Amino acid sequence: MNNTILIVEDSLTQIEQLKYILENEGYAVKTASNGVAACEALKESKPDLVISDIIMPEMGGYELCRFIKQDLSLKSIPVMLLTSLGDPKDVIKGLQAGADNFLTKPFNEKFLLSRVKYILLNRELRRGIFSSEMGVEIVFGGDKYFINSDKMQIIDLLLSTYENAVQKNGELFEANQKLLLMHREVAQKNSELQKLNVEKDKFLGMAAHDLRNPIGTILLVSQLLFDSEKNKFSDEDKEFLEMIRSSSEFMLKLLNELLDIAVMESGNLQLHNAETDLVKLIGKNVSYNKIIADKKNIVITFNTLISTAQKKVDAVKIEQVLNNLISNAIKYSFENTEITVTLTEKETEYILSVADKGQGIPEKDMHKLFQAFSTTSVKSTAGERSTGLGLSIVKKIVEAHNAKIWVESKVDEGTTFFVSFTKD
Repeated sequence: MNNTILIVEDSLTQIEQLKYILENEGYAVKTASNGVAACEALKESKPDLVISDIIMPEMGGYELCRFIKQDLSLKSIPVMLLTSLGDPKDVIKGLQAGADNFLTKPFNEKFLLSRVKYILLNRELRRGIFSSEMGVEIVFGGDKYFINSDKMQIIDLLLSTYENAVQKNGELFEANQKLLLMHREVAQKNSELQKLNVEKDKFLGMAAHDLRNPIGTILLVSQLLFDSEKNKFSDEDKEFLEMIRSSSEFMLKLLNELLDIAVMESGNLQLHNAETDLVKLIGKNVSYNKIIADKKNIVITFNTLISTAQKKVDAVKIEQVLNNLISNAIKYSFENTEITVTLTEKETEYILSVADKGQGIPEKDMHKLFQAFSTTSVKSTAGERSTGLGLSIVKKIVEAHNAKIWVESKVDEGTTFFVSFTKD
């Protein structure tokens, strides 16, 4: 006759899992959803083993275990408790309740079957050897506990606790070995990706460099044709020439920015720092950008109370930063508005700001601003195109100067970019 096992568990998933494992091994399985239902089932028939969860509604595992061990007709039925065993006091509570065995969750199928076979093989020993009861008072964790279990129960419970700990330690060791293997694989993949990234940057740089000259020639020729022969062309021809000129201008800008990104991401950005007057540098750049702003009737003003601001910088790169910030302000501002460029100083820093009264940037888009190739929901006001690289390059140049860049913006009110340079 097959051994009968009563599973007491409020989780249907756990019940089905345990039932499937045990029935596949030839055991007859009965189930109960909590301790109260288990007590009713025990009145009808006595199983050879009870496997019970601890935390359940109405009556939990400890209470059920005490009920079984206090009933002389049921006392010989071994009880295995399912627990996370997260607290050392769980063992004490198990001893107090008279439990015979612990099985930790989540359980290993082979380990579960091994424990079940052990308990069932030792049932006769429980009825004969070491059956005398003993009572002992212990102090654990600052609390007193009275243990009234027979020696065999105590031995089995402690052995199962120890065996669970050994098994979990083995699982942790295996998991650690897998993690080490995965770590090695990830490190290897990262190394391969780094090499591929270097090759990508090299290829990107070569491609951009090789394309820059022919694109520059197309731009130059189209500009010369448009300027010198414009009276000989029809309006349609002029429109085509302008398309060629603007497209090649955009392509040349994109290629130059791709080259910049390739250099910066490879870590080969070289700064040619020299003593520079930031006031003069900014003033010159603002004057240059006024020509572009005039096309949209946008007024650019440069405000500063500083007569001179000497700082060691790469003037060409800082002009690149200024051109990008000011051209962005023009691009996303409406006609007949104003852009204000300001240079102020504090005790330890110079602060440059470029403020427009344009559309503003939604909060959800702010994190995209300095990411390469990212775009926001804000559109240029006159159809100007963007490479999506400008602000990413700006941030890298600023940080290469040990400076900081940030932005403040309100929708429908405008945007201000700030760059802070420490004083040398």
